[in-house]
Amino acid sequence: MLRPMIRMAFSFATAAAFPVTVTNCGVSNTIASAPSRVITMNQGATEFLLAMGLEDSMVGTAYLDDEIWPQYASAYSQIKVLSSGYPNETHIMANSPDFIVASYRSAFRQNYTSGGRVRGIFSSETVGPCEGPGSEWGSDPNTCRPQLHAAGIGTYLFEDACENSSLRPTTVTEDTVYDELRELGRIFGKDVEPLVTEMKADFDRAATMVSSGMAGAQMKTVWLDCIDCCSTAPGEEEQVFVGGGTGAPNMLMQEAGLSNIFADRPGNWVCVNVSDIVSAVPDVIVVVDASWDTAVEKIKWMYNDAEFCKLEVLRTARFVSIPFSATTLSPRNGPAALDLAMASLHVRTGSQAPTQQSGVGSFSPFFLQAQTSCQRCPLNAVNVIYDDTSGIAYTPLCNATTTTTTTTTTTQDAEASKASCALPVGFLLGLATVGFLTPAFLAN
Repeated sequence: MLRPMIRMAFSFATAAAFPVTVTNCGVSNTIASAPSRVITMNQGATEFLLAMGLEDSMVGTAYLDDEIWPQYASAYSQIKVLSSGYPNETHIMANSPDFIVASYRSAFRQNYTSGGRVRGIFSSETVGPCEGPGSEWGSDPNTCRPQLHAAGIGTYLFEDACENSSLRPTTVTEDTVYDELRELGRIFGKDVEPLVTEMKADFDRAATMVSSGMAGAQMKTVWLDCIDCCSTAPGEEEQVFVGGGTGAPNMLMQEAGLSNIFADRPGNWVCVNVSDIVSAVPDVIVVVDASWDTAVEKIKWMYNDAEFCKLEVLRTARFVSIPFSATTLSPRNGPAALDLAMASLHVRTGSQAPTQQSGVGSFSPFFLQAQTSCQRCPLNAVNVIYDDTSGIAYTPLCNATTTTTTTTTTTQDAEASKASCALPVGFLLGLATVGFLTPAFLAN
């Protein structure tokens, strides 16, 4: 049964008294009172604050990865959107923030030049130069958190993205999510334990679902984030960007009871050879959906790749779509883990489709059949164990024949995934249950 995530409506008196001193990613700052003019720079940060009922304290938000979680849509609509990506320092300072929360260190970078382009956000026009302890990170671009603090603007960076990788959690777990939430609660004077309790209930439900549904057998899984984020020299084997063994993607797979094929590779995300995926013979492929790199385009790429075409997982279309916003630390992690377990069982065994509206879901096999009709090894929907009764007719891209769906899957409000894809409207119709350099790639 769908349980809406609790949104906090507790008084500030329920949490710790101010001032509060926070040491975050090795940078300390004392906060005299609960911030009241906050800018969130990534979607996970935005949804954490909305979950705590802090929309009235938010003067700006930026860099949505995909659609905001529907249960936060009304609150989100009250907040100024500064930019579809990172805002520049002029826009940030024009809103007089007293605090900035971000999921990735790239949100605090000083201007630098890369590939002939100026990147980063802050310069000497505002808080720069950003030098010294807490700002300099060897070969990585400098960040400006100490300088923002000196200017009266507090900061919080999610600890799985600390500039100094030695300060990150060795492995991201559900406790990492709770720790981030509790620290934000301390900064903003909010009691977050009801949220923690609800997230834990979803994680606990997810944990045993796959094992029970698979009669104890493992469900080997690949988490495909990006197909063109790995650089290879001419003549070298092609590589793709997948969920590694220490970050949020691995945490979600583990909590969903899935067996991450690349759990032995350190990193939030890692580059792997395509042949390593093929030889592992995955049962399910989780495909990340973001506005700049849609799940559908990645799936079409696989159906056009000679190595991937060897896989049974392609012949039977065992794909789960997950919005990028659910793959970073956020209040969506618990429901996403539960939906990930349900969606994986759905495409593997034909069981019940997800119900938590986290954005995780599967596709209509008839939609995928139409979308892959021009590829090297197009899908034949007759091989797919799960079905779709939306009644939508899909026209194959390479001929005039239309196929119409015939049986069960719940259609969910369109929610598709953008820092490592929201699907175009036509693609969203195919989601059966929804479900540059990216910030995730920069953060790895």
